[in-house]
Amino acid sequence: MKVIHVVWGLGLGGIETMLVNIANNQARLGHKIHIIAINNIVEESLVKALDDSIEFVCLKRSVGSKNPYPFIRLNYLLKRQSPDIIHIHRPPLIKYIFLPSLRRRTCTTMHDVCNESIIKGLKECRRIFAISMYVKEDIYNKLGLNAVLVTNGIQPEKINHEVFNNSRFVVVQISRLDHTKKGQHILLKAFSILRKRGLDVYADMIGDGPSKDYLLQLRDELGLGDCVKFLGEKSQQFIYEHLHEYNLLVQPSVFEGFGLTVTEAMAAKIPVLVSQNQGPLEIIENGTYGYFFNNGDELDCANKIELFYRGQDEKHKIESAFNRVYECYNVKNTAKVYLGEYKKIIEEIG
Repeated sequence: MKVIHVVWGLGLGGIETMLVNIANNQARLGHKIHIIAINNIVEESLVKALDDSIEFVCLKRSVGSKNPYPFIRLNYLLKRQSPDIIHIHRPPLIKYIFLPSLRRRTCTTMHDVCNESIIKGLKECRRIFAISMYVKEDIYNKLGLNAVLVTNGIQPEKINHEVFNNSRFVVVQISRLDHTKKGQHILLKAFSILRKRGLDVYADMIGDGPSKDYLLQLRDELGLGDCVKFLGEKSQQFIYEHLHEYNLLVQPSVFEGFGLTVTEAMAAKIPVLVSQNQGPLEIIENGTYGYFFNNGDELDCANKIELFYRGQDEKHKIESAFNRVYECYNVKNTAKVYLGEYKKIIEEIG
């Protein structure tokens, strides 16, 4: 079948990186796959990682531009290619697909919990996919819409999971720097508590985003400049190669639909500590495969980190988490499930 994936841009975000992996697996199964990025946000390393058979087009729209031409061109390309399925990765994109003949074969993935900016257009899509049970239930509870569960996936076989003996205790946090959602300020405040207790702890924050200046200022105000580093955005290859070098991954999100980096850490065989909410807690099955602290509670976060600092070691849990990723969160399975759902849509259309 011919499938066209449509995204706003192809930067180093979790959605975009995973899309490349999904598209590659779908292409290797013999399907004709296209990716259209609307905005002029393109990470060349992701483009190079695409399978040679995948056609990639960037419409080069400037973010915030009101010029209608990129969307006219989008519809022209979609009409000319005549795909079996159009898969948009942000629901609001449906309003830029003008022709009814195209809309009737358009599906979307909800990559997060519902909010007003994201859910626009959901009712107009042929099928809605949810990345976790929490997101699926959130869609139904808020909008009364049924979604199909298709969990996110990673490439666990490419993640280094060799034992690494670190001379220091180093925590890693990987996500977009948006503290109102991702909660990096909670981790910084937890580190302030730990340092006041005299603990020799360090942290690397990987990512970029609108909260960078605020978080840098907060770090310095808390006197953490010598122990917390902001490394900026890093490629998937870098993360896959170096994640195993850390003692603990902390995901302090205030709200989160899934938590791709949590599964990556599990595949790297390092313990994970997440806030007690939504997608990440679902991944670790309420503590069976990882650890959690009270959402928004920096003191509880600090107390849980200290347990690891002082040698908490449940190797069986880490090994079980590793196996869970291979069974439940492998992108090969994600790609196949999507293909199965596409076939159902095609049969419905007739």
